[in-house]
Amino acid sequence: EQQFALVFVHVPPTDPSRRDMGKKNKNKGGGAQKPADDEEEEEVVAGVAGVDLSGGAGAAAPFSFTPAKKGETPAAAGSFGFPAGGAGGAPAFSFSTGGSGAPAPPGQFSFNFSNPPPEEGDADDDDGEDDEDDEEEEGDPVEEFMSSLPEPVKNAVVELGTYDDEIEELEKAFRAELRELERKYEAKYAPVFGRRAEVVSGKKKDFADGKKGDGNGVPDFWLRAMHNCMCLSSNITEKDEVILKSLINIESETLPESEGVGFRLTFTFAKNEFFSNEKLTKVYSMADASDDPVLEKAEGTEIEWHEGKNVTVKIKKKKQRNKNGKGTRVVTKTEPCESFFNFFSPPKIPGQDGDDIDQLDEEEFEQRQVELESDYEMGTAFQERIVPHAVKWFTGEAEDDDDDEDYEYDDEELDEEDDEDDEDFDEDPRQRGGGGGGPRARGGGGGHGLLAL
Repeated sequence: EQQFALVFVHVPPTDPSRRDMGKKNKNKGGGAQKPADDEEEEEVVAGVAGVDLSGGAGAAAPFSFTPAKKGETPAAAGSFGFPAGGAGGAPAFSFSTGGSGAPAPPGQFSFNFSNPPPEEGDADDDDGEDDEDDEEEEGDPVEEFMSSLPEPVKNAVVELGTYDDEIEELEKAFRAELRELERKYEAKYAPVFGRRAEVVSGKKKDFADGKKGDGNGVPDFWLRAMHNCMCLSSNITEKDEVILKSLINIESETLPESEGVGFRLTFTFAKNEFFSNEKLTKVYSMADASDDPVLEKAEGTEIEWHEGKNVTVKIKKKKQRNKNGKGTRVVTKTEPCESFFNFFSPPKIPGQDGDDIDQLDEEEFEQRQVELESDYEMGTAFQERIVPHAVKWFTGEAEDDDDDEDYEYDDEELDEEDDEDDEDFDEDPRQRGGGGGGPRARGGGGGHGLLAL
């Protein structure tokens, strides 16, 4: 609502003789001292010298103003203006306040104080409903395109569509046979991996060419192999290292067709003081898709931690004083903390397992996306790199795709962006686990980054 205030200064006609007399008295130092207001009045009069404000006998008022009626806003006033000269003459200069006053006649100067149009946010709710109705009425663009084609062309396109369906069925059969081929070779890998596990654990002491071991195997074999893979190493804490020293084998297998599409990781541990599980598993269930992998679900074993040995949480003790001021008590609170073993409690895909996607704000949604990408990257690192070629990761012979040395940088470009990167670092912390590609995840909502959640 536009409002304004008008201030009018009326300057009465001044007798020049009186003004001169005042000057004489001032020069002589006689008479009463002229008030400050009279001095200001003289300045105003000097500013409008030569302008007749009286209008003359019978002339119209120096200006006209139509005030707002009781209960109306100032913008409801008609207008005010200064006449051109003659009685009843049209205003030479007028202001329109947006009320009922007519616009200035042609050739005259005017200001319009009408209320501005409402902003988009102030629009009626009905407008939003109309937009939604318009969206609902929008048809399928493919159907619209097909309907625009001539009938013979449309028939030909429909026929081509049936061929595409046949191709998709063949692709599906190919993927099924490829998974079967993977299982076939996994069965051939198994004896080799079995012998590897015996050497690492120390069970096998007789080696090729008559060489022998001492029965202690290869200490910290899997821990060192994991440390040489960046996306795994960045998730391992000092507390995790103590437990991972008891890791004696890691296996990967393609899921049987009866269990769906995906793969399973199995981690075997020696007896330790931290948990009672002998084996921890992680299963990635994927959709049977022809393009990028589509993650449907990730599940891990629930770890049976011994009391006080859970490294995925930190315990905080706080003293609380009684409200009456008598005595204190100790309150124990557990909070989640960083640990490799969070890998077995994977994040949920938004919209699944009772997780309401509407309850996530944009920041939480993006954070969940980063967590899912990091988790999947770790899983594929075990499946495709660590398990098949563990010894090369142990020795450092294997090359890490996430290593900075694999990337070429323009030094000048880095120098120019250095300051900007430094400023953004604290505002945009990265999820531990590095970058890299991730799957699309099947769930609700639209796509964000590599994950279409």
